[in-house]
Amino acid sequence: MRAEARYRDGDGIIRKVTATAATDHAARQALRNRIKQRSTATGFGAALSPESTVTQLAEAWLEDMQIRLDLAPGTKDTYRRELNSLVLPTFRAFLLREVTVGRVDQFLKRQATISYARAKHSRVVLSLMFGYALRHDAIHRNPVIGTSRLRQPKRAPRALTLDQLERVRHAAATWRTGEHVLGRRPDGQVKDLIEVMVGTSDRIGEALALRACDIDDTVTPMRVTVSGTIVVIKGTGVYRQDYPKTSSSRRTLEVPVFTAEVLRARLALIPGDEPDMLLFRTRHDTPLAPYNVRRTLRSMLAAAGLQDLKVTPHTFRRTAGTVIARATDVKTAADVLGNSPDIAQKHYIEPEQPVPNPVPARHLQALAPRSPESDGQQSETEEP
Repeated sequence: MRAEARYRDGDGIIRKVTATAATDHAARQALRNRIKQRSTATGFGAALSPESTVTQLAEAWLEDMQIRLDLAPGTKDTYRRELNSLVLPTFRAFLLREVTVGRVDQFLKRQATISYARAKHSRVVLSLMFGYALRHDAIHRNPVIGTSRLRQPKRAPRALTLDQLERVRHAAATWRTGEHVLGRRPDGQVKDLIEVMVGTSDRIGEALALRACDIDDTVTPMRVTVSGTIVVIKGTGVYRQDYPKTSSSRRTLEVPVFTAEVLRARLALIPGDEPDMLLFRTRHDTPLAPYNVRRTLRSMLAAAGLQDLKVTPHTFRRTAGTVIARATDVKTAADVLGNSPDIAQKHYIEPEQPVPNPVPARHLQALAPRSPESDGQQSETEEP
């Protein structure tokens, strides 16, 4: 049997498509499959429709994302990871037409009960993915756009006091140094890394990406150039990316004396003339993974009973930004951090507690209650 149809191809031209099979039903099915193959061949996402599943959309979106040149490999890996861990567990079996504004809104609200960050990342991935479906005519509107606004909890940035910083330093210096410690002794890299992050305000990835050629010890104060970051990509591993997180993150900083001393000690450990050698590295001269550094820092703090401080590598960045802002201004701190003043103020600079103004209290004293003696004197002078 033979089945045929006139089909408009992706180039807009109508062509006849035919298929043959033993029965009429089989011929019609073969014709449908052939038309589907022709639509798939016109490009990424061309076969998507309201009847496609979210899983099919996810596959097409990820494939398209891999060929985009405007996204860093780390960003692509983050989107893939968050899609699989946050979005697909809920939406993988839904058809695109079933993913409504209300359904997405309820999903994001449930995510927000866990954490604001989880809801925010889920929203970003869903919006990008359904924006892709919209551009390929698989849906008529992006269901994420009509959802409720996410409200970020107000949390002021928290910096360490000098006393707290000294306690963290002591914990790092004494971690696993006792007489009865089993296993390999610490190599001191995390202890040194703390001084570098405090003295440069670097993100952890930026500090781990510092090379010998990024240090200029021919001037005083020593200068450090932030020119890259450490990223972890599934299937690729840990490697140095030759540019930092943003364009404003590329900067040259003058560092304090205590940081310069640590950097000189790290430089002295580099064998021969190897300008591209990382200052912080594994025994195999490969980059240290930020995750492993964070884990070691947590172990140091736990061993010293400092878990309540809730110190992360970003805490050192906030501490540096806060000190600079209070000594100078927000604009200077933002330049050192490699952020805009608004971002620096919102995320990195701890608000300073204002000194109370004594003048209002003096004026309010006029509202003090009268004593019995003053009431009696007042009554004696009143007119009958």
